Amino acid sequence: MSRSRGVPAGRAVTVRDVFQALDDEFPFAHRADWDNVGILLGDPDAPAERVVIALDATPAAVAACRRHRAGLLVTHHPVIHSPLASIRTDQAASATVHELVRMGTAVISAHTNADVAPKGVSHALARRIGLQGIRPLIPGEPSDACKVVVFVPADRAAAVLAALSEAGGGRIGAYTRCSFQAVGTGTFLPAEGAKPFLGKPGREERVEEVRLESVVAGSLLQGVLKGVREAHPYEEPAIDVYPLKGGALGGGIGVVGDRGRAAPLAEVLADVGRSVRPSWIKVAGPRRRRVARIAVVAGSGSEFAGAARAAGADLFLTADIKYHQALEAAAGDMVVADIGHGSGERWILPEFRRVIAARFGRRVATRVVMEREPMRPFGPKQTGGWER
Repeated sequence: MSRSRGVPAGRAVTVRDVFQALDDEFPFAHRADWDNVGILLGDPDAPAERVVIALDATPAAVAACRRHRAGLLVTHHPVIHSPLASIRTDQAASATVHELVRMGTAVISAHTNADVAPKGVSHALARRIGLQGIRPLIPGEPSDACKVVVFVPADRAAAVLAALSEAGGGRIGAYTRCSFQAVGTGTFLPAEGAKPFLGKPGREERVEEVRLESVVAGSLLQGVLKGVREAHPYEEPAIDVYPLKGGALGGGIGVVGDRGRAAPLAEVLADVGRSVRPSWIKVAGPRRRRVARIAVVAGSGSEFAGAARAAGADLFLTADIKYHQALEAAAGDMVVADIGHGSGERWILPEFRRVIAARFGRRVATRVVMEREPMRPFGPKQTGGWER
């Protein structure tokens, strides 16, 4: 995968270029194994000079694509999550896909890879509510990470590392080309008919080699191995692959941070309401609690309440709290607040816009569609979405 940061002045920015810009900040290889992310619809080499950014491919987002003649829609939630048995206009699961294809609009979806990135979804929400000293709640996301170990002559180690990195390996959070190298002695005896890079058939060789180790996302393993073999000078390179239990390649799950001062719960939740504008705030736990430290998992994060409590949080801000989870929180000493799934996650959308603007400037025009929760409290104050 190319890591080129520039697009020649005479060439239009493409869907693939936007994908690579997002990949630099929110590595797509760090997705959950059940997720579907990346370029999910359209031609990767099609122009993407007008981009709409939305949480989902909703009718409002599709209408914005049509209105602004966008060649690309960037969403957080995948436009295609489960396999489609058919693509028809009269079936809700595929009608949006049909319309986007008809319009010629490509789609990039950045979901769990944006959740776990160092400056991802929860980080964006934490900044929105003004937290300080933001750090991961659970450092490093569970992943299908592997460690690739290859033995290579010292003067070819740089080339092999470059090939591994170009294929997407050697990446931990915001760092690339991550590796460990140790020098040792390799031995081998080429059989008759072999064509060794060093030595001769029938004679045992002892060669100074580098043991080159690096981490690789499981989703990229085959491409990395192919790149390593092509760059390696040996006819039969020695390559080991080790699965990493609980391997971590990204920033982590959720964040925790501190307010400038402790304040009553009512004041803190009022601040959250003003800055996040959720459709609701549902609370369980001690109402008289003063809040100084807040843990945040944007979207569905109820299962991480224990981690929030262990981090010393006075308030855990997340969404999709179930009845029995609320009962447990009500009996505990930490306040749990449900602000709605979309209300917490939508603040990643300006971050997608920032990444695209930083890479391409005025060469790409962007529109952000911010929508309210699809479920809303019943009453006269029914509001729709807005564009920025």
